[in-house]
Amino acid sequence: MRVGAPGAARARVGRAGAGEAVRAGAGREGAGQGGAAAGNVIYGRMMIHMEQAANDGVHWTMIQGSGPLEGHDGVTAHYRYGGMHQGKMMANYETSGAATDGWNNAQDLMPTGRWACMEWRFDGPQNEMRFWLDGEELPEMYVKDEGQGCGGHALDDQWLAPTFEQMFLGWESYQQDDAREAWIDDVVLDDAPIGCPE
Repeated sequence: MRVGAPGAARARVGRAGAGEAVRAGAGREGAGQGGAAAGNVIYGRMMIHMEQAANDGVHWTMIQGSGPLEGHDGVTAHYRYGGMHQGKMMANYETSGAATDGWNNAQDLMPTGRWACMEWRFDGPQNEMRFWLDGEELPEMYVKDEGQGCGGHALDDQWLAPTFEQMFLGWESYQQDDAREAWIDDVVLDDAPIGCPE
C-alpha cells in the first residue's frame, strides 16, 4: 500500500464475534457489522511495517476511532495515535464541528525497518486512551480527560470520547509528505485485551 496520500483503510466497529480478525490477503475488507462497540470500549491490535516515518514536521495518524460526541449536536470526535516531530509518536484528539486539535507528545520513536506490534484501548466512559508497542505500554501515550494542550478550546481542552462507530487504520499525513510503503497485518478489534501474535 502506498501511503502519504489521502485515504486510509476503514473498519466499522460492531458486534462481530470476539477476536474477529482481518489479515492481509484474506479477501475481506474491514471488520464488524456496524454499530457501537460493547460498552463503548475498543481494544485493537495491528502489526505494522514502515521503512520510514513521515518527514519532520509532518503530522500523521495510523489509528483513529471516531463517532458522534454525546451532548454536542453535529460534533464528531476522533481519538488518534500517530506522530509528528522527528519521527516521535503522539496521541491526538480532534473534532469535526468544534475546534480542538489536542496533542500529547511522546519521546518514543515510530519503529521503522521492522514489523512492530501496536495495541490500543479506547475507553469511552472513562475518556481514556492507552497504547502498547511490542507488548509494552508507552506511558507518554496515555491520556485521560485531557492531553498536553489544544490548538482550539471549544471543549475547554477536554478529550471527550465519542460513541465509537468507526476505526480507521492506515497512514494519513496532514501536510505535504513523501510517498512511502506500509504493510499492515494481523488486525484485530475486540472488547478485551488481545496481545501480540507469537
